[in-house]
Amino acid sequence: MTEYGDYATWLNFPVMSNYAVRLIFTDDLAKSAAGRRLSGRPSVAAEAFCFHVKDEGQSYIVLKHDSNEGTIAHECWHIVNRVMGYCGVADMDDEVVAYHLSYMVDKVYEFKKRVQAVHAVKSSNKKRGQR
Repeated sequence: MTEYGDYATWLNFPVMSNYAVRLIFTDDLAKSAAGRRLSGRPSVAAEAFCFHVKDEGQSYIVLKHDSNEGTIAHECWHIVNRVMGYCGVADMDDEVVAYHLSYMVDKVYEFKKRVQAVHAVKSSNKKRGQR
């Protein structure tokens, strides 16, 4: 768990200029964004959001712990689209986009499973009064 009360890891697209993505799972989107001083902020009703660092090969994807498949795929598309644009890909071939979208979604789910295991233990300990 980070100092912002969320779970975060870095993902990279090695074949796409090593573009870096900070993947965050949280209960509080606004707190996670504010703690990192992201100039983009989620709307109150947001399920998730992405923030792209201007002129750098770096983005943030912030998801709630209970984000569903559609939300995750939606946000991953924003990241893949940004990666392609950053790397100067003009012709977004279906197969290339599909490959990178699949890569991103797989990485998100790998981390989500690890976070869910830790988060479940912490939640059950909290309910029992343990820390």
